[in-house]
Amino acid sequence: MTIKAEDIRKSFVDYFKGKDHKEIVSSPVIPFDDPTILFINAGMNQFKDIFTGKRRAEFSRAVTVQKCMRAGGKHNDLENVGRTGRHHTFFEMLGNFSFGDYFKEEAIKFGWEWVTKVLQLPVDRLYATVYEEDDEAFHLWEKIAPELSNGRILRFGKESNYWAMGEFGPNGSSSEIHYDKGVEYSCGKSSCTVNCDCDRYCEIWNLVFMQYNTRPDGVIEPLPKPSVDTGAGLERIASILQGVHSNYETDLFVPILEHISVLCNKKYSSDEKGISHRVIADHLRALTFCIADGGGLSNEKQGYVLRRILRRAARHGRLLNMHEPFIYKLAPTLINIMGSAYPEIKKRQEHIENVILSEEESFGRTLDNGLTLFDDIAHGMKSSGRAIISGEEIFKLYDTFGFPVDLTAIMAREKGLALDMAGFDAAMAEQQEKARQSSQFDATLGKETQSVIDVLQKLPEARAYRTEFVRGDFFVNTQIIDIFQIPGQSNDRLAIIPEKSTFYVEAGGQTGDIGTIRRDLFKAKVTALLKFEDALIHLCDITEKGYNSLSQLKGTSAKFSINEERRWDIMRNHTATHLLHAALRKVLGEHVHQSGSFVGQDKLRFDFSHFKAMTKKEIRQIEQMVNEKILSGSPVLTIEDDLEKAKKSGAMAIFGEKYGSKVRVVSVNDFSKELCGGTHVDIVSQIGPFIVTLEAGIASGVRRIEGITGRAALQKIMEQKEMLESISLIVNRPEEQATMAIEELSRRVIELEKDNKRLKSEKYAGGAGSIGNEIKIGSLTLHFHNFGNADSEEMAGWIDSGKSANYPLVSAAIGNVGGKVTYMASASSTANLNIGNLSRDILKEFGGRGGGKENFAQGTAPSSINHDEFFRSLEEKLKKISGQG
Repeated sequence: MTIKAEDIRKSFVDYFKGKDHKEIVSSPVIPFDDPTILFINAGMNQFKDIFTGKRRAEFSRAVTVQKCMRAGGKHNDLENVGRTGRHHTFFEMLGNFSFGDYFKEEAIKFGWEWVTKVLQLPVDRLYATVYEEDDEAFHLWEKIAPELSNGRILRFGKESNYWAMGEFGPNGSSSEIHYDKGVEYSCGKSSCTVNCDCDRYCEIWNLVFMQYNTRPDGVIEPLPKPSVDTGAGLERIASILQGVHSNYETDLFVPILEHISVLCNKKYSSDEKGISHRVIADHLRALTFCIADGGGLSNEKQGYVLRRILRRAARHGRLLNMHEPFIYKLAPTLINIMGSAYPEIKKRQEHIENVILSEEESFGRTLDNGLTLFDDIAHGMKSSGRAIISGEEIFKLYDTFGFPVDLTAIMAREKGLALDMAGFDAAMAEQQEKARQSSQFDATLGKETQSVIDVLQKLPEARAYRTEFVRGDFFVNTQIIDIFQIPGQSNDRLAIIPEKSTFYVEAGGQTGDIGTIRRDLFKAKVTALLKFEDALIHLCDITEKGYNSLSQLKGTSAKFSINEERRWDIMRNHTATHLLHAALRKVLGEHVHQSGSFVGQDKLRFDFSHFKAMTKKEIRQIEQMVNEKILSGSPVLTIEDDLEKAKKSGAMAIFGEKYGSKVRVVSVNDFSKELCGGTHVDIVSQIGPFIVTLEAGIASGVRRIEGITGRAALQKIMEQKEMLESISLIVNRPEEQATMAIEELSRRVIELEKDNKRLKSEKYAGGAGSIGNEIKIGSLTLHFHNFGNADSEEMAGWIDSGKSANYPLVSAAIGNVGGKVTYMASASSTANLNIGNLSRDILKEFGGRGGGKENFAQGTAPSSINHDEFFRSLEEKLKKISGQG
C-alpha cells in the first residue's frame, strides 16, 4: 500500500517527538512580524529570534511541519513552476531544530535513521554532501553511515553547502541527503552527479549547522551555543515513496489536476502539454494558504506577488480554454486534501473562495484592457514604421496587466513584430531592486541591534541576565545590571540592562515605550528597546553626564520612568483595538480575523480579512457598538493561564503570534476575550470616545480600519464642532440645518457650471467660422487653433462642436491650461479615422503624451513645443491617411 503524504508528516513528527523534540505548529506563511522577508521560506524563520539570541526558547529541541513560499526576493521558484516536476511556490518543509542542545553528530544520526530505518529508503540510492572544509561532518558520516564510504560522501563549496542568515548574523556549514532516482532521470552527460540540474539526484534533506556569527565589522566568531536547523521537502519525499516521476503525481496534487481536467475538458499530461495544469495546481495552493493566513492581493510586497500568481494561473486557464473564473472552484478540492493538517484553510474556506473569485473577475477586465493596449501599441508601431516593441511597453503589459512575456511574444509574432528583451530585462531589474529596497528594514537600527547582541553574546554571564517587567507602574527604582557604550555609535549612545523595568518592548503590534533613566550625576533618554533572552536592553542617549566611567554606574540604583501620558494614549488605543475586533466579528461575521495591527500613541490601525468595503451603515454600527461598550464602564480583566486551557475557554489567539506555555488572557465581560501580552486600561471608560477615521482596502480580501481614542478623539470632536459653527455662520442657518443648506448650494453650483459650459460651447459653436484656421485635405476638413492662455471648458466646447459634424472633420486645439500645454482633438463619424491613436503618435513625436478614443483625444505637450510645426505635422499625417500625401 502506497504511503500517503499525511502519513509522512505524522511519521516525521512522531519520530522526533520520540527524541524529546517539542512539536511546534507551523507559523503563518505571511511573516507579519518580520519585514525583512516577503514570505516564510524556511522552517527556521519562526525561530529566528531564538537563533539570534533575542528570545529565550522554552525548549531546546523542536520539530515542525512548516508552510513555506518561495515566490519573491532571494528565493524565487516562480518561473520554474510547471516546467519541472520539483519546483513549487508553496511547499511544506519538515524540520527538526536544536537550540544549543545537540549538534552535528546527533543531527546526522537522526537524519540517517529516519530516512533508512523509518522510511526504509534503499541505502544504495542515498548520497551525503558536506561543505568542502567541514572534515568533522565528513568523518561523522563515515562513522554513522559506513555504507556511504564507497565514494558517496561528497564535498561541495559554499554555494551548495554553506548557509547564512544574512549579511551578518548566524551562519555555518550544511550537509545534505540526496536520493538517486535512477539513470532514466539523468540528463545523459558524463559529468552528471549529485547537484546536477537534472532530475536524477534529488535533494531531500538539508542539515544546517549554525556554528558561527558574522559581526557587522565582518569578523567571524564561534557561537556560544551552536545550533541545528534542518529542512526536508515533503513533496519530494512523497514522490520518492509513492514511486512517481514528479511531485505533481503525488496524492497532494492528483485530485487537483483531475478537477482541472474536468473543468477544462482536457486530460492532464505529464509532459510539456501539462504545464498549464501544473501551474494552476501549484498556484491554487499558494493562493489558498496565503489568503487563509491573512494575505491579500495588491500592488505592493506580498500582495503584488500573490496578484501575479493568480494572474499567471488565470492566464494558463485561458490557454486551457477557461475564460470565466475557475480557480475559486478548485479550492474545495485542495481543502479536502489538506484541511485536516491545516484547519485554518477549512475554517476560512468561504473567505478564500470570495477573494479568489473577486480577483479573477477583476483580472478578466484587466486582461481585456491589456489586449486593447497591445492592439494600440501594435497599431502605433505600424503607423510610425517601428518593428520592435520597447522593453518599457513589454514590462507594462507584464507588470500592470499580468501578461507573461511568452504571451506578448506570440501576439507580437502574429503581427510581424519583435521584442526588445534587453529593455524588458532592464525594467524588470529596476522593479526588483525597488522591491528589494522596500523589503529592507532600517539598516542603521538593524546594525545597532546586532552590535548590542554581539556584545552580549560574548559575555558568558549575559545569558543569566533577567529583567522583570513591572506592568502596573510607570516608574521603578532598580539596580543597573550592566551598562556599556554601543560599538559603532557615539560615546553618548548606551545600552543599559536593569533588574526591573516598566518599559514595554514593542510586541504584538503595540509600540514600545520611551522615557528616561535618572540618578545622581546621570540622566539618559530611552529611545528604543531590545530583548535578549530574558533581559530588556534600554537603548538611550546621555543627556546629563557627571561621572568618570560607566563602571561607576554598574550595580547602582536608578529611576526608570516611562512617558506616562504617551503610555495612557497607547493603552487606550490597545484596549479599543480589542473592542473593535470583537465588534467587527459581530457586525461582519465570524470570518473576520486579524491580519495585522499597530497600536501607537496617535492612533490604532487594524487590518482584517474581509472581501468587500464596509458600508457607511456598518462603520456607524461598529463605532456605536464600541462606544456603548466603553460607556458601560466594564472592568478589563487580565489573568495568566496555560495556553491550551486559555484557548479552550474561548480566548481568541491571534494567528501567527508567538505564545509561550503561559499566556495572559485579556477580557471585557463576554464581549471580548483575547490572548495578549500588551498593556491595557483598567476599566473601558478610561478609553474615552472612539472614532473611526479610515476604512479602506489594502489588498483583495484585506481591509484596514484606523481609529483614534481619548485625547486625540476629543480634539477631533472639538475641531468638528468649531467647523460646524463656522459653516453655520457662512450659510446663515442654524447648525442642525447646515447640511441641508450646503446641499442646496451644491445643487446651485452644479446648475451654474452647466450654464457656464453651455454658454462657452455656444460661443465657439461656429467652429472655424468663428475662430481658428481651416485646411481642406481632399474631402476632409482640418480645423485647428492655438488658444494661448485658456481654460479647458473653452477648448472642450470648441472641440466638441466638431464631433457631430455631418461631413469629414478633424478639430485640433492647443492651449495653456493651468500652466500646462494642453492638447485636445475630435473627429466626426464620417472622418473614418481613429483620432485617439493619431494623437498619441504625434504627441509622442513632440515629447508629449496622450491619446483617447476614436472620436476624441487629449494630452499634454512640452512647454517648448512649436505650435505651427505641430499643426503642420498633423496636416501631413492626415494627408498620408487620406491618400493626399
